[in-house]
Amino acid sequence: MLEIVNREFLLFAGAIIGFVAAVLSFMDKLLTIQDRLRSAKTNKQMVIESRAQEEPVSRAQTISAKILEKTSYLFFYETSVIVAAGILLNYLGLTLSRHLHSMLFLDMTGTALAAFLLGPWWGAIVAVLSNSVVNWLLFPETGADVIIFPWSLVNMAGGFFWGFMARRAGFSKYLRTGRSSIFSHVWFLFTFGVLGAVVMSVPGALVQTALGENAVLALNPQVAETLSRIVMEWQQAIEAHLDVWFGLGYGQSLGWTVVNWLQTCIRYIPDKTMSAAIALVVLKYGYPLFERELIHGGRPGDERVLPLVLGLLYAPSFAVLLTSESYGGHRFWLLWCSPWIMIIGGYVALRYWGPGESGLREARLQRAQRYAKALKPINHESSYEFCRRLTFATLITSLLFALFLPILLVDFYRVAFNFFCVVYGLMLAVHLVRVAIAQNLSVARADD
Repeated sequence: MLEIVNREFLLFAGAIIGFVAAVLSFMDKLLTIQDRLRSAKTNKQMVIESRAQEEPVSRAQTISAKILEKTSYLFFYETSVIVAAGILLNYLGLTLSRHLHSMLFLDMTGTALAAFLLGPWWGAIVAVLSNSVVNWLLFPETGADVIIFPWSLVNMAGGFFWGFMARRAGFSKYLRTGRSSIFSHVWFLFTFGVLGAVVMSVPGALVQTALGENAVLALNPQVAETLSRIVMEWQQAIEAHLDVWFGLGYGQSLGWTVVNWLQTCIRYIPDKTMSAAIALVVLKYGYPLFERELIHGGRPGDERVLPLVLGLLYAPSFAVLLTSESYGGHRFWLLWCSPWIMIIGGYVALRYWGPGESGLREARLQRAQRYAKALKPINHESSYEFCRRLTFATLITSLLFALFLPILLVDFYRVAFNFFCVVYGLMLAVHLVRVAIAQNLSVARADD
C-alpha cells in the first residue's frame, strides 16, 4: 500500500499542508495582534498593578504549571482515550462489514462516540483520521485512495450532525433517566439515526455523482426490477418539473441526483441508526465516567484550534480530490471545497463568539481533578498495576522481536508494518478495555 504513494504526491501534499498551516497561523497571529492593540490601555494598567504586587508572581507561575499538568493529564486520560476508541470502532466496523458482506457499514460508530462525548469538531477530526489515514493505510486492496478519500465528506458530516445534536438538552435528559420509556428510545433512534441518514445522504449522493456511481440495493431480482421501474418513473417526473425551472441539461442532472439521494437515504437509514445505537451502548456501559463529566457535568467548550487541526488533517485528502481526474476535480471542485466552509466559519465563530480561554482552563482544571480523584483508588490496585506492567512488557518484547525480522525475512517492511499494526492494535484494545473497567468500578463505588 505504501509503495503506491509516489514522491510527487507526498511533496505536493506536504506543500499543501505547509501552505494551509502558514495561512491559518498567519490569520491567528493577525487576530491576536489586533486584540493586543485594542487592549493596550488595559495592559498598561495591569503592568502597573503587577509591579505593586510582586509576591503573587510565583503563585501565578505555580498555577500556570498546574494548568499545564492538568491539560496533559486530560490529553492522556480523556481525549486520547476517546479518539483512540473512536478510530478503533470505525476500523472494526469497516472490517466486519467487508468480511461479512453486510448491508451495514458501521464505519462511523467511533465518529458517533467521539461526537457524543467531545462535540462536533472532535467527531469530525476522528472521522478524517479514521477515513483518510487509518482506513487508507490498512485497506487490503489496491486503489484505496479512490475508495476511501471521497467518503471523508460523509464521515465529517456525521461527526458534525451527531455532535451538534448531542449538545441539545434532550440528549442529556434522555441519558440521565435510568429507565427511559419506549418513546424516548424511538426518539433517539429517529433523531440520531433516521434524521442523520437524511442529512448524511446529501453528501453521499453528491460523492456518488462525482464518482459516477449509482446507489444500488442488493434486492430480489423481481423486487429490484419493480423498484427500478418506479425509480425511472420518479426520475422522469422530477426531470419534467426541473426542466421548467433550470433548463433541460440541469433538469436531467438534478433529477438523477434527487433520485440517487432517495436511494442513498434508504441505504443509510439502517447503517446510521445502528452506528448511533452501538456508540451509545459503548458510551453508556463502557465509559460512564466520561458520560458523567462530559455530558451531565457540563459540556466542554470548543477551542478555536480545533477547526485548524481539522483543516490540516483534511488538506492532503483535499489536494488529492481536487487534482485527481478520478474525482472530477475540475467539475466537482465546489463539493471537495465544501468542508472548508465549515472549517473557516467555525474558526471565526469560535474566535469571536466562543468561550473564553480562562473559562476553558478552569473547566479543564476542575475536570482533571475530578478524574484523578475518581480513578486514584483504582489505579493503585494490584490487578490494575499487573495489567499495566504486562502491557508494557509486551510492547518491549515486540520491539525486541522486530529487531530480528530483517535477519529472518525478505519482505521486512511489509511484515514489520503488519506486525506492529496487529500488536499495537491489540494492545490499544486492551488499554481501552482496562480504562472502561476502571471507570465502571469508580462509578460503582461512588454510587455505593
